Amino acid sequence: MTNRRIALSAAAVIVVTVVGCGGGGGGGHGGAGATGGSGATGGGACPTTGTGTLAIEISGTPSGHGMVVVGPVATGTEVTTSSDVSVPAGPQTVTAFISTEPGTLVRTAYTPTVDQSNPCVRAGETTTVHVMYSIIDTSGVVWTGLQNGPTTASLLGFDPATVTTTSSALAVVVADTHGADGFTFDMYGDLWVTGGTTADPPVARYPAAMLAVDGVKTPNFTLDSPAFGGAIPGAKVLTFDRDGALWVSLVAAGKVVKFNASQLVTGGSTTPSVEQSGLMAPMGVAFDAAGNMWVASNDSDTVVRINAAHLTTSGSGADLAITAMTSGVVNSVLRFPIGIAFDATGNLWVNYDGTIAELPASVLSGSGTLTVTPPVQLVTDVGALPEGIAFDEQGGLWFSYTAGKFARFAASQLVGQGPATPSTIITSADIGTGGDAGWFAFYPAPANLPLGHAF
Repeated sequence: MTNRRIALSAAAVIVVTVVGCGGGGGGGHGGAGATGGSGATGGGACPTTGTGTLAIEISGTPSGHGMVVVGPVATGTEVTTSSDVSVPAGPQTVTAFISTEPGTLVRTAYTPTVDQSNPCVRAGETTTVHVMYSIIDTSGVVWTGLQNGPTTASLLGFDPATVTTTSSALAVVVADTHGADGFTFDMYGDLWVTGGTTADPPVARYPAAMLAVDGVKTPNFTLDSPAFGGAIPGAKVLTFDRDGALWVSLVAAGKVVKFNASQLVTGGSTTPSVEQSGLMAPMGVAFDAAGNMWVASNDSDTVVRINAAHLTTSGSGADLAITAMTSGVVNSVLRFPIGIAFDATGNLWVNYDGTIAELPASVLSGSGTLTVTPPVQLVTDVGALPEGIAFDEQGGLWFSYTAGKFARFAASQLVGQGPATPSTIITSADIGTGGDAGWFAFYPAPANLPLGHAF
């Protein structure tokens, strides 16, 4: 198959530049997502008298834009296009960050390389630093897991241009990642999955560059932990918080566990830094903008919140448990929550075993227990098998549909009650007539969502 870089080479007119933020999330420049280089500063001393010019040359993105900071990361001068910057003579620091550009349904991200990260600028002279961007291969793609497909593939990537309307589409990437339940991406675009069988590592990471083409993949990092235990189902859903820590839901063990970023390296500790227990078959996990963790507690038919303040140490139980009811004259409990996702305005959307409902932001505060009737309850096809749900840049919601298909509710459809037919329904020979699309994820995640890989 042709390398998917070619399919994503269309130029963008408007640029949205972001930084891969580390520690604490949203604003400012963080160390993560940045890159420097090993370029030399020149022989001998670097005089510090006078003023010189630092020429930043940015290349590699369709628009020619990027994100570079000259000087201290927190207070330096931002450069987003090739520019000359007047600076004091002497050693300077140049730091480049991941940059994104608009695309259909999902942005495309680019990672930088800097040829001189610590150039010497001399009085009255111009020193040129080249910042060269290259595509992150998992970006700009609609990704879905796959079970029971026609091959051993467990992950499919679709060019957004082929799935914007109801159609039959072939994937641009057909990969065997040995499982893709509850998968996610880190801020660098690397893929994290849970194992498909007990013979597979419970958690595995695949570098973004590996997913440019089809084939069987070999992880460059795996994670097993005594905390996972041997009960089945084991590890189900993965998500990163804004500090780069990985959270894993363990269904049979009834807990969600945390591994700090410093543990996610070869030889790192496999003992979770935090365990949140007392949860009944935890499935989907999501963080809100305040850093609170929400969990779909499948066996208790509730969606629960654990406050950010309680996520620094191990604990049990939840600060709030929400039970949702059907609408109409006769009410019953909406059962078996699985996938959950926040939208851009802070509403929490839940897949209740085929009914996709909205828990408005207005009901997500407080403590104890709460029973609500969601104002939006979209009932998918009786044969639909939705699991994980994910929003795209346009506010559309993606999910697995009936056998052999996946679907999208347009943002305009996320209203009302009762049976609803998605605006977009996709079939694919790569899924097959009996295959099931599973979970969905985008890299980078939409910028207005509280996800660790949204920048």
